[in-house]
Amino acid sequence: MNDRKTALRMPYRILAIAAAAVPVVLSTAVGSVLVNDAPVFPDNAGEWGKLCLGAALLVFAAFGLTFLGWLAGVLLRRPENEDGIRFLELLNRMGVIFKKPSRVIATLVALTVLAVIAWVVPDDGPEPGVLRIMSARDESGAANARGILVQQWNQAHPDNKVEFIGLGTEPDSQHARMVDDAREDGAHEADVYVLDVVYMPEFIGNGYIRPIDESRRSPKEKGDDFLDNVLNTCKDMSGTREGLWALPWNTDAGLLYRRSEGRGPTSWKDYFPGSANVARLVNSESLTVTALEAIWAHDGEVVNRDGQLVLAPDKSAVDFDQDARDALKDLADAYRGKDPEDSVDSETAALQAFASGRAGVMRNWPVAYEKLVKPVNRIPSLEVTQLPHESVLGGQNLAVSAWTRKPRAAQELIEFLTSPSSELILFEVGGFAPTRDYAYTYATRPYRDEIRATVVKARLRPVTPHYTDFSATFREGILYAINNKGRYPADFPRKLASVAAGGSPDN
Repeated sequence: MNDRKTALRMPYRILAIAAAAVPVVLSTAVGSVLVNDAPVFPDNAGEWGKLCLGAALLVFAAFGLTFLGWLAGVLLRRPENEDGIRFLELLNRMGVIFKKPSRVIATLVALTVLAVIAWVVPDDGPEPGVLRIMSARDESGAANARGILVQQWNQAHPDNKVEFIGLGTEPDSQHARMVDDAREDGAHEADVYVLDVVYMPEFIGNGYIRPIDESRRSPKEKGDDFLDNVLNTCKDMSGTREGLWALPWNTDAGLLYRRSEGRGPTSWKDYFPGSANVARLVNSESLTVTALEAIWAHDGEVVNRDGQLVLAPDKSAVDFDQDARDALKDLADAYRGKDPEDSVDSETAALQAFASGRAGVMRNWPVAYEKLVKPVNRIPSLEVTQLPHESVLGGQNLAVSAWTRKPRAAQELIEFLTSPSSELILFEVGGFAPTRDYAYTYATRPYRDEIRATVVKARLRPVTPHYTDFSATFREGILYAINNKGRYPADFPRKLASVAAGGSPDN
């Protein structure tokens, strides 16, 4: 009996315990990661599968620990019964097969390496589950151009259907809602954000979005035909981070709408004072756009072509040159006698004034065309041309949330929504200004060349992570100037510089 009890040599006994411990350790580690990584209440089959697999592995590990205790007792002490002796004899026969302990070690090492590789190398496909896009309303109205693209995606990707998280119509409230979702302690409902270009520096700098994975983009996409200045808005223009942080969905720039009788205006003074745009004075982002374009039209600077504020030599204040001050005087003359209103839909007010014939010319965005060609507003002699000066560059980019659990699927979605064919649909169906040359080449809209030329030379608003505060402070000073014959408060330039740098206007 004693010979049977000691038949297995000690090296094999130690190796047997180690071999049994490996699956227990791996199942504990993998199970813990899967369970901790899963949301409390999974919202799709893939997440439920991970949670259940993790729980099963942890249960297996619990039983494995009990077995390890019994195994150690058998191998390191003299077995007390016939079952223990038979188990030792089985291990001895396995040891004879391997002959040398080194072979057992090699086998265990190989299995461990394979397990680690299988765990570390990620699944390269899109993660299953609903993709949620946080966005303002579709400005194409009844045409629903964006909805058409989403329908196409949903039909081709049933495991990654898209849902929209709608926001209000006012830009500042839209921004606040997105920030509340994107910050570290936010709700993290969205997988993708539709970001106005002015919010890009803030979302990049605060880590709200993740960079585009260039390794997942096809060679064709890497050689894409996005307009250069439009694609630049997807980069870290106010920092040093490399790469793309979004893809441009639609761009935007101001166009001049007019009835084609007679010669068109050749300067800001030729059209703006009598345009539909002065029908209402509104304290909203449209006032920031209006003031900047007026300054540029008068050859003033304030903001240079790279989106950087023009500062005084000591860097403490924005430098309003004489041309910029002249622009504010003319702006004040145009708005003389008008008080700012609560409404923020100034583009709609301008469109109504133009469509009704109360004004013969209007500055508006490309999507306004759709409303002007409807039967109720149809203007037979409508003409769309470039502004007689440079426009503000607008537009919206698609960015992947830093907190999404489906980053590969989210990136695949935004690549689809910004593809050449998608850009053509956005333009032809919804009137959105395209971000790709492909759409301008194959579109049938009569004013496609006018839009492209306007977008290419359009200028950036100030590039700063603190843009919302800057714009609010800028509008405050502009409204003061409008009501005071173009003269702004003495501390206005200093406040602007302070806010743009992240400080308080009172410091």
